[in-house]
Amino acid sequence: MSRTYQEAGVDTNRAERVLSRFGNFLKDRPKNPNLLSGIGPFASCFSLKELLTDYEDPLLVTACDGIGTKLKLALDWGDISRLGEDLVAMNVNDLLCVGATPLLFLDYFACGSLKEEQLFTLLKSIQTGCELAGCSLAGGETAEMPGLYQEEDFDLGGFSVGLADRKKVLGGEKVRPGDVLIALSSSGLHSNGYSLMRKLIEKTGISPEGSTPFGTGTWKETLLKPTLIYVSALKPLLPSLSGLAHLTGEGLLGNLPRVLPAGTKAVVNSRKWNLPPLFEWIQKEANLPMLEMLNTFNCGVGMIAVTNPSHSDTVLKHLESTGIRSWIVGEVEKTSEVEPFVDWVK
Repeated sequence: MSRTYQEAGVDTNRAERVLSRFGNFLKDRPKNPNLLSGIGPFASCFSLKELLTDYEDPLLVTACDGIGTKLKLALDWGDISRLGEDLVAMNVNDLLCVGATPLLFLDYFACGSLKEEQLFTLLKSIQTGCELAGCSLAGGETAEMPGLYQEEDFDLGGFSVGLADRKKVLGGEKVRPGDVLIALSSSGLHSNGYSLMRKLIEKTGISPEGSTPFGTGTWKETLLKPTLIYVSALKPLLPSLSGLAHLTGEGLLGNLPRVLPAGTKAVVNSRKWNLPPLFEWIQKEANLPMLEMLNTFNCGVGMIAVTNPSHSDTVLKHLESTGIRSWIVGEVEKTSEVEPFVDWVK
C-alpha cells in the first residue's frame, strides 16, 4: 500500500498556488533593475556593477532576525496583517547600525499545515516592508512540517544583505568621548518583550478590541503596531553619525554598549527619557524597576544615534522633517572600565 507525501500532511501544491498568486501581486509593485531574478529560481542574482562605483572598499553586510512571540499574540488576536513589516524592520534596522544600505531581503516561513491565505497575507506585508526599506525581496523558503508545528502556528525568520564602505562603517573607534546620544522615538513595543507582555495580558484580562486607558486606540492596534523601519530617515544621515544602536532585545542597557569602544561609557540622563504611557502601564502592572524596564523593552526609543556635537542640530532637524521625534538624551564619556556600559544618571 503506497503512502503519498500529501497523505503525510505535506501538500506542495498549496505553496505553489500562493507563490503564483504572489508573483501576480508583484507585477504591480516597484521593481529594482539590479534584481536580475526573483521568486522562482533556485537562487536569486543581484547586480552590483552600478552600485560599486560609489564605494572605495565595498563590504557586504548581513543580518538575520525574527519577531519573537509577537507572532503568537498576533495569531491569538487574529491579525497577522503587518508582521512582515516587523520582520523586515528587525533586519534592515540592524544593517543601518554599521552604516549599510539594505539591498536584499529573504524570508523563511515554517508551519505545520500551510494555510494559503495566511502565507499570502504575510508575503504581502513582507513586500510592504521591503518597499519601506528600499530593498528587494529576493526569495525565501516555505517549509511545511506537520508534527512540529500545531494547527495554525508558524514561525518567521528574515535575512538581509546590505552594502557599506569599509571606511564608513559605524561604531567602534568612530565613537569618541564627547559625542552626543540622540534618541529616536519608537512606535511602541516594536518586536521585543512580548513574552512578558502576553503574561500581563493574561493577568489583566485586556481584550484586543478594548480601548487602552491612554488613548492610543484599541489594544490590538497598540500592541500589534509594526516596528518602525528607519532606513529612509537615517540613510541620508549616515555620513554625519559615528554610531547607531537598535534597541531590540535587552533594550538600552544591552544594545548601546555594542557600538561603543573600550574605555568609554554612555551617560544617559534619566530626566530626558520620559516613558510613554504604554510603558508606564507595563511598568506599573509588572511592578518592574526602571533598570529592568530598560533591559527588557525599548521604553519609547527605537534607535540611539551617536554623533559629534557639531552635527547634532542637523541630525535633529532632519529627523523632525521625516516625522520621527528625536531628542538628546546624553553623551559618551571616558571611563576606567575596559568594557563599555550605560550609566543611567538620575
